[in-house]
Amino acid sequence: AGTPQVGALLTWDPGFATHGVYSDIDRNIGPIFTDFPNTPDILRMLEAMGEAPHLVFGDLMYVEGNTYVNLGRALRHDGRLLGYLGTGVTLQELSRLVTEVSDLFGITAFILHGRERVLAHPFMVGGHPEQSARSPTVGLTRIGDPVVAAIWSGAPTPGFEEARAADVHVDTVWLGSREYIVLYRWIDRYGTEPWALGAHFPVELVGEEFARIEASILAGFAVLLVSLGAAIILGRMIAAPIKRLAEGAQRVGSLDLDSVEALPPSAIRELNDEAHAFNTMLAGLKSFETYVPRTLVGRLIAKGEHQDVRSVARELTVMFTDIVGFTAQSETLPADETAAFLNTHFGMLGRCVEAEAGTIDKYIGDALMAFWSAPDKQRDHASRACRAALAMAATVADDNRGRVEQGLAPIRIRIGIHSGPAVVGNIGAPGRINYTAVGDTVNTTQRLEALGKQIDDGAEVTILITSATRAHLGAKFTAVSAGAFHVPGKEHPLQVFRLLPETRPAGDR
Repeated sequence: AGTPQVGALLTWDPGFATHGVYSDIDRNIGPIFTDFPNTPDILRMLEAMGEAPHLVFGDLMYVEGNTYVNLGRALRHDGRLLGYLGTGVTLQELSRLVTEVSDLFGITAFILHGRERVLAHPFMVGGHPEQSARSPTVGLTRIGDPVVAAIWSGAPTPGFEEARAADVHVDTVWLGSREYIVLYRWIDRYGTEPWALGAHFPVELVGEEFARIEASILAGFAVLLVSLGAAIILGRMIAAPIKRLAEGAQRVGSLDLDSVEALPPSAIRELNDEAHAFNTMLAGLKSFETYVPRTLVGRLIAKGEHQDVRSVARELTVMFTDIVGFTAQSETLPADETAAFLNTHFGMLGRCVEAEAGTIDKYIGDALMAFWSAPDKQRDHASRACRAALAMAATVADDNRGRVEQGLAPIRIRIGIHSGPAVVGNIGAPGRINYTAVGDTVNTTQRLEALGKQIDDGAEVTILITSATRAHLGAKFTAVSAGAFHVPGKEHPLQVFRLLPETRPAGDR
């Protein structure tokens, strides 16, 4: 039904039992049948199919008033013969095809079967009385077309050497006082007898066509100029928003959201849809970036591990900070002032961490947790953490001077720093993952920071480090012993040192 040009479709099993279906001259599909006669011609075709690994064209066959051009092949699976498939196209269908070509170009198209028989012609659309089992095609002189009948009496038409070099014959045929141009080409791939695909038309048609071609060329040239101008304008209309989209996408990919502008609407629907989708995505990302560590995500993207950050054991330096007496202070402040104070405080400390390429793990109440040497390995992770702590001390001192000038109480913070092995990576439930560090090193650091309550001497910033961290530091850092302390979870006393803010080194990387 999908290929009405096919007049018959048949299958044979290896024992040549037949099943098939056909369509009549009006393309009405008949019922499936099983009693199709296997004539000697069909058996020869099946034998040829079985021997050939490709499609096989059989001889023309005349069956019940129709002549068929036959095509088939053997069906195999894993080298085993399953059967055969054959199709047939009637000469009426081929004649319909050449009739459509003839009507389209105002010529008479035809197909010859050898030099003496006509395979398809507009006069054969409804069949032809000359067709029979003994003569499935029609003779040249019996088709009723005098030009086809006289085709071999013509002479080559001058001026068509390139066409003849491409195996296209261009001949002139005279019928009385009228002159006809005949074009044809031989094709020998459709069975044992070659086909000639051709057409003829009166020679005066050539003059008319040349005039039409000349006018078409002039019109086409004008259309080309207009099209070029329209293409330039349209190209700019399309290219500008696409360029803006590409630049925006590149900045989004590097998490540079602050520099990304919303895309303007476009008169082109598809580009307008793209701009709307991009703007919606951008608004969502800008809202979402508040809740994710942008620096960390950017570093993971740069490492190419943002899709699968596996947890690994790594030697880290971990930092905890805490505001002295914040719980009591927050009880006297409204909620919005408490949030504003913490946001400002964490902003100051966070810049110190990021300046030393540290990773901010989380905020816990008024405490900040950060670590170094993940996701990027850092051989000087302890020095980076200590420089960040000294920078925090200087920042808090500067901020306290401003607070005092405003009549506000200065703040004091404690910082604990410890180095050791930890597990770092994506940890959490499938719907809520954190890139974090866990293990005894993290627990020890938190308890070290809390130990500052016992060592507190009223300084604005108290920085405590362990002997494990001190062992990684160079001579540019000054750390004085604060003693050995027992902390929960540790069997042996923890050797603690104070890192002095006034000894902060400059430019030591």
